[in-house]
Amino acid sequence: MNTLRQLTPREVMFVGGETPNVYQHTAGLIMMDTSAGHRIGYESFRRHTQERLAGIPQFHWRLHEVPFGLDLPYWVEDEQFSFDHHIRRIAIPSPGDHKALGEVVSHLYCRHLDRSRPLWELWFIEGLADGRIALLQKMHHCMMDGQGASKLGETIWDFEPTGAHKDIDPAIAKARPGEVPDPWQMSANTVRHLSQFPLQAGREVFDAVKQKVFQQLSRGPKQQKKPGAPNTRFNADIGSDRGFVFGSLPLDQIKAVKGRFDVTVNDVALALVGGSMRHYLQARGELPDESLRTSIAVSLRSAGDDDFSNKVTTAAVTLATALADPVDRLLAIAQESTAAKEEAHSGHKGVLEIVQIMPPLLVNTMIRMTPGDKVAGMMGVNVVVSNVRGSPKPMYIAGARIDAVYPMSIIAPGGGINFTCFGYADGIHFGCTIEPSLVPEPWLIIDGLHETLAEYMSLLGKRPRSATKAGKKVRRKVAPKKVSNRKVAKAKRAAPKRKRVTGNTAAVKKKPGAKRTAAPRKS
Repeated sequence: MNTLRQLTPREVMFVGGETPNVYQHTAGLIMMDTSAGHRIGYESFRRHTQERLAGIPQFHWRLHEVPFGLDLPYWVEDEQFSFDHHIRRIAIPSPGDHKALGEVVSHLYCRHLDRSRPLWELWFIEGLADGRIALLQKMHHCMMDGQGASKLGETIWDFEPTGAHKDIDPAIAKARPGEVPDPWQMSANTVRHLSQFPLQAGREVFDAVKQKVFQQLSRGPKQQKKPGAPNTRFNADIGSDRGFVFGSLPLDQIKAVKGRFDVTVNDVALALVGGSMRHYLQARGELPDESLRTSIAVSLRSAGDDDFSNKVTTAAVTLATALADPVDRLLAIAQESTAAKEEAHSGHKGVLEIVQIMPPLLVNTMIRMTPGDKVAGMMGVNVVVSNVRGSPKPMYIAGARIDAVYPMSIIAPGGGINFTCFGYADGIHFGCTIEPSLVPEPWLIIDGLHETLAEYMSLLGKRPRSATKAGKKVRRKVAPKKVSNRKVAKAKRAAPKRKRVTGNTAAVKKKPGAKRTAAPRKS
């Protein structure tokens, strides 16, 4: 009997959730510093990349799909593999600024990956106004999650400009796909999995209802039910077009806010997004009275888990856009995000876990039939925000330094905007994927991130440094205004008690007054 390698239920959303208007691949825009003699040409880049990727078997695998999407596909070797299908080049038009680059990246993103081949592409982008080079790394989400992609980058790129040969971890280098399943094997597996579906579905629904009832009974008199998500202009049906805007913020400034209010970097990132969305909607006269809510990705990886796979769940958190005071907004977000992550790590199940037991056909049908304007109310989410932790040290490709990595991620019906943050070197790099017809003037959202950070820095009595926004140097004119020590003390008393959570460890209660430790940045 053939040895098979079938996708896990965690990948069903990515293979079953693809439609003509929904792409289930992610991308990373990599900005290269080619100054100081570190020029990099297409041919040298291609040779370097082929040498590195040749030692990673997963890049030679393709999907063998089950007819009609009745079961999950299988990973098999692509016997016709050629780098010619995956490594390509393109030039951006004049004036070659960040806006033009964003348009080219959007164009490259809006094409489904060919499922008859390995599900990745790498584009070498020339024509930037300053003579620099950009790369676009495009991969299907069924291959790996954001943290897996970050680990992949550390495996194939370098921490030194010399670019010496790197040994690949044997656990990665020795990975093997399965054989092509014969029709009888595939049919038997499909029948077995479909026969188990009703029982699994009943069990998952029962567990979800039981958890909901327990939460209702255990909720104290002062605790209130989480509010729903208001409807906004970007909570509607989406088309096949995408837009992409991006920008970077200094990590040391974000850490200064983190330290001042005893929260996590992830909490500050969410507060920056919340502030930006408040500015954006307020300027258009569309800010709802209720706060926007976000779906955040929560990593389920244990310490040292470097596997190229998907190990992530989701949790709903407020963006506190109804709160005008930035400190109140930050603390409200921190309180909810801490509780949400503890629920996820303690085995709390949500909609994603129920979807994961469905066959791809049923997932696809659900995506196609759900009205986009009803999704926010049903899911309790307006905006998706993900935070991926990358290398704290600078990295190099063929001798050229990587300046920034801007992620581009998935949007689905009912959610026409996605923020993904990537922590790399000395910055937090924000990539914002949009549905252009639902989000006009999207670069104002990047402006809003800078403006919101400037608000926090003014509260700390610090003037924001110059930062790059939409390809131009800008300096925020915000009058420094220190936040009072009394307000900081009050904020810290109101802040949630934190603890370190690793892997699937359940939450542990703390005694009142216990010293806090920052929660790990898992999402």
